[in-house]
Amino acid sequence: MEHWRESFKEVLAVTAPIALAILVLRLIFLDADLVSVSRVILGSLMAILGLGLFLTGARAGILPFGEYLGAKMPQYGSLVLLLVFGVILGFAITVAEPDVRVLESQVEGASPGTFPSGSLIIAIGAGVALFVGISLYRTAVQAPLARFIVPGYLALFLLAIFTPPEYIPVAFDSGGVTTGPLTVPFIIAFSVGVASVLGRRAGVSDSFGIVALASIGPVGAVLLLGLLLGGTR
Repeated sequence: MEHWRESFKEVLAVTAPIALAILVLRLIFLDADLVSVSRVILGSLMAILGLGLFLTGARAGILPFGEYLGAKMPQYGSLVLLLVFGVILGFAITVAEPDVRVLESQVEGASPGTFPSGSLIIAIGAGVALFVGISLYRTAVQAPLARFIVPGYLALFLLAIFTPPEYIPVAFDSGGVTTGPLTVPFIIAFSVGVASVLGRRAGVSDSFGIVALASIGPVGAVLLLGLLLGGTR
C-alpha cells in the first residue's frame, strides 16, 4: 500500500479545483444556504476519498494482476486460448464497469423502452469483448494499429447511415463509457503483459492501442442493436 500517498496527492490536485469551482458557482449564481454548501463540501470530500482509495487499489492490485495474467497466458503457447481468454475477460470487466450501468439507467430514464432490459449492457460488453480479442491478435502478429482503426471507423460510419437516428448518439456514447476507471486500467495492464512476452518491437507500439480498438466495438454493437430494434431508415 505504498502508493496511497501519491494516489491521494494526485486525486486532490485534480479534484480540489473542480470542487472549488462548483462551490464558487453555487455561491454566486444560486441561492446558497448552509445545508447546500455543506452538501457540496461533504460530497467533494467523499469523492476525493473514494477516488483516492480506488486509485490506490488499482495500483496495488488491478494493474499488477492484469499484467501478470497478460504475461502468463501466452506461455501456454496457444493463440486461440489467449484470444478466447481475452474475449471473456473483456466482456466480464465491461459488464462490471459502473459507467456502463450509469449509461443504461440514463437511457432508460430519458427514453423508457428504447432498449429491452439488459440488452444495452450485453451489446456493449460483446462489442468490447470482440475488439479486445482483435487487439490481442494485432499484438500477437505485430500488425500496425492503423490497419484496424481505419477500417473499423469506416465501418461504423457506414453502419450509422442505415441505423435509425435515435440510436446513433447512444451508440457513440457507448464507446466513451467503456473507457471507465475499471476497464481501462485492467485491459491496458493485461495488454502490456501480453506484449512483454509476445512483443518483438518497441514496447509502446505493441502494448497500447487496445483501448482505442475496444472503443470501436460497443459503438458498432449498439448500432447493430438499433438496426435490429428499429429497422433501417
